[in-house]
Amino acid sequence: MSIRNRNKNRFFLAALMAIMIAVLAGTTGYAKEEAGPGADLKAGNAASVNGVSIYVSKRTKTLSLKQNGILIGEYPVSIGASSSDGNKKVEGDMRTPSGQFYVCTRNDKSVAYLALGLSYPGVEDAKRGFEEGIITQEQRDQIINANLTGQQPPWETALGGAIEIHGCRVPDGTTHGCVAVDNTVMDVLWSYCNLGVPVTIGP
Repeated sequence: MSIRNRNKNRFFLAALMAIMIAVLAGTTGYAKEEAGPGADLKAGNAASVNGVSIYVSKRTKTLSLKQNGILIGEYPVSIGASSSDGNKKVEGDMRTPSGQFYVCTRNDKSVAYLALGLSYPGVEDAKRGFEEGIITQEQRDQIINANLTGQQPPWETALGGAIEIHGCRVPDGTTHGCVAVDNTVMDVLWSYCNLGVPVTIGP
């Protein structure tokens, strides 16, 4: 091979390497995650939810409704009968889940007056469920995808689901895991809460 051809080949290889390095430098190996309404709780008060947020305290059994950080009202609630035993793990454990969720359904034909469905199971619930052999990899991925896109996650897995804030609260009563309020309170929540409203359930 002539010196001229060798130099030409070296130039071609050097150019090819430069292109490959440039491409790899801008590649992370991960697809960009895009959250739907209510899924990105760190974003604060999104316009679509009008600055509304809910906090449920399992210790004091109260629900606080806020708009733009201003307290609208604080109301008594009933929660899962076994919530004091810890966080919700599986279907039928009678526990109200803890964590950050969002309103993913609105049901005006609920047997419990009105109901706002919450996005349980969440991403961390799905990861835990798969690691503990409670759900399949496909179910885990479906739950995670639903949460990332702000949709209703699957409610029929062994992790449980259909956790709602609903009416027909019985004073000093308990639920199977939902958060129950008085019907007059449910009227207020219904008027404030669109799909995507962030709901935190904590101590």
